Amino acid sequence: MSVTAPRHRDSPRVRRLAREHGVDLSELRPSGAHGRATLADVRAFVAAPSVDPVVSAPVRVERLSRRRKVIAERMHRSLQESAQLTTVVEVDLTHVATVRAAVKDEFRTRYGVSLSVLAFVAEAAVRALADHPVINAQLDLAAGTVTYPSAVGLGIAVDTEEGLVVPVIRGADDLNVGALARRIADLAARARNGTAAADDFSGGTFTITNTGSRGALFDTPILNAPESAILGLGAVVRRPVVLRGTNGEELIAIRSMAYLALTYDHRLVDGADAGRYLASVKERLENPGRSWADSVGVTR
Repeated sequence: MSVTAPRHRDSPRVRRLAREHGVDLSELRPSGAHGRATLADVRAFVAAPSVDPVVSAPVRVERLSRRRKVIAERMHRSLQESAQLTTVVEVDLTHVATVRAAVKDEFRTRYGVSLSVLAFVAEAAVRALADHPVINAQLDLAAGTVTYPSAVGLGIAVDTEEGLVVPVIRGADDLNVGALARRIADLAARARNGTAAADDFSGGTFTITNTGSRGALFDTPILNAPESAILGLGAVVRRPVVLRGTNGEELIAIRSMAYLALTYDHRLVDGADAGRYLASVKERLENPGRSWADSVGVTR
């Protein structure tokens, strides 16, 4: 049976060497008989590389703002309560960009706001909902019902200093591109300066978010419950694209391209429904025969 000797039983030579090097013998793992430290133990301890104590970097802890807490709870609940899937298509916005470039200065002079690409996409998205009502519907699984609103309440995701908010354009299906551009600009400004009323954030049936405003090509937006779909517009990028000529030949041209990402509740909306809806939006935006003049509200 081995007995561990108390530290004062280490030999005088070991204790002296430990004092000379500032070694606390209690920190050693003694290898001598009866648990005594040896000269070799002290020398090995001294020779071992020192480990600097870990110094934690200063941190800042803040309490969540009320708005951020609400956003966090709603985003988490949305993902928990629905089966979300995202379908992405590529759209050629060259025609839209050409029309916009021709009238944007006059539009700003007349109305005092920018004629954004988002307004064109919003108009096409809203018009397409008439042919694909399930995208604008709301599912109540507990009640076993699906509600089809008679009008479109278009939510516009707005980035503010306090977080993301979604004011709503009621009756968006009655508005043209120019009217939508003015309403989007107005709601976004009031949401950011804090003058939007509580009523401005209710009545949404379908949401659109301009995820490309900071250069993102696309993302997978989260549903604004209880809505069944949300459309994300990615950044508009000029790049070479393969086109078909009048005789079927392949041509390469520089076009204004963007991605449209539709997140939908797969409990109600099938992938085929989402694909048909996106195809309808794409066709409306790419149609070269559409002048957009009456819809923009500026004629040339």
